[in-house]
Amino acid sequence: MISLIVPTLGERDKEIKRLFQSLNRQTYKNFEVIVVSQDNHEKVESFFNDVNFKYQHIKINKKGLSVARNAAIKKVRGDILTFSDDDCWYKEDSMKFINEFFKSNKSQIAVFQHFDPDTKKYPKNYPAEAKNNISKKRILNQSSIDIFINTQIVSDYVIGFDERFGVGSKYNSGEENIYLMDLYKKGYRIDYYPEIVSYHPTKFDGIRSLEFYSVVSKAPLFKRLFGPSLGIFVYVAFLAKKRKIIDKKLHCFSKGLKEYLDFQTK
Repeated sequence: MISLIVPTLGERDKEIKRLFQSLNRQTYKNFEVIVVSQDNHEKVESFFNDVNFKYQHIKINKKGLSVARNAAIKKVRGDILTFSDDDCWYKEDSMKFINEFFKSNKSQIAVFQHFDPDTKKYPKNYPAEAKNNISKKRILNQSSIDIFINTQIVSDYVIGFDERFGVGSKYNSGEENIYLMDLYKKGYRIDYYPEIVSYHPTKFDGIRSLEFYSVVSKAPLFKRLFGPSLGIFVYVAFLAKKRKIIDKKLHCFSKGLKEYLDFQTK
């Protein structure tokens, strides 16, 4: 069985209904959806009236994407685990493909692709070729909805997410990269396969200026990922690479450096 964890604030009615409709249409039915509502619990409950799939509904009163995923990860019953968003949706044969993929491959953790069918764009720069045992650099370029874990092999999937990172937390991104890196450091192999499994709207179009907060928050993220010594070099390299689209460069660096020094990796 496949387990899909879906955190939600219950504010995206149209998107949640679209997600559930895509799951209703799945050609492979042996999956469960673990929805964690962090607000609007009764409204979220009403969305289950027309579903034909197995589900669990967990109600919590604390907000934070990583907090919600950690609440659900303890309830997983499937042999395969993935992390969904309430504004993504799936191809009709996605669950069938995933089931067959893990039956025919020895992957411990596999990452795939998602796509925006409205803009006809990929939100990530995905490689064209499959790759076994991806690098740390590739881990930084995967989204949570791309991740599928064989829970029968990867018993450490229960380590969960660092709740200081992710939407609704102090640092609003990077939680999935930390989760994958923590598993990578434990010796698990992560494979990449160039197959679109899910759809998700792209948030940005074209070159944009990076928001001040998102630049600064990368400092503690890189320290958490790479450790105190290497992390600062990775952060400086990130700033250098993005220098053309970063406003207030010196202010970003000084503020990021302060966050870096203040952040405790444990």
